[in-house]
Amino acid sequence: MGRRTLASQAVIQPPLPAARLLIVEDHPLYRDGLLAMLQRHAGALRCDAVDRADHALARLRRQPDIDLVLADQHLPGAMDGMSLLERVGREFPTAARVLVSGSGDPHLAAHARRAGCLGYIPKALEPPQWLAALARILGGEPWFPASAATPAEPGITPRQALILERCASGHANRDIAAELGIAERTVKYHLQETYARLEAGTRAEAVARAVARGWIRLPSAG
Repeated sequence: MGRRTLASQAVIQPPLPAARLLIVEDHPLYRDGLLAMLQRHAGALRCDAVDRADHALARLRRQPDIDLVLADQHLPGAMDGMSLLERVGREFPTAARVLVSGSGDPHLAAHARRAGCLGYIPKALEPPQWLAALARILGGEPWFPASAATPAEPGITPRQALILERCASGHANRDIAAELGIAERTVKYHLQETYARLEAGTRAEAVARAVARGWIRLPSAG
């Protein structure tokens, strides 16, 4: 939809789940349209917006309870959206992250995946699809468009290997999240990505296949 307002179309959707959302978008028309659309379906969702990466970081320091940061790729100043989300991941690991862009570059989606973002939402999505993607993300599930899919890279990331090794030791998701200082939904996202790369349906199957490929090591018996 380019830069046209998202408020221009009627959308029939159930209320979005409870969460605190921070939008980082410098274009006033798109930002105001997005806020208007979300407010119509907010339910218990609370939405705030800023126009620059440094303003977003300042807001997160004042309000560390923000659940999701949704950033446009093209932002004024020293940091673009992806750089901002990478920094948010380091400084505020309990906040989920989503990249938004009007670019058709598939590398952005791949970059967002590698950085641990829960989603990549193209601005070209129609409002119902936009809301459906956001609802899934707010539910803790990753959302990336099929058109932005890229072949899976060989192996798994060091963080994914560490999480899978903790699973092999019998740790629950909440315990892994507490140990690593990340949100439980982030642990679930990493596991889903790992299952996909291993074509596994269960933890036991994923562990067995990762061990067989030399991607992780089982804990010692002693």
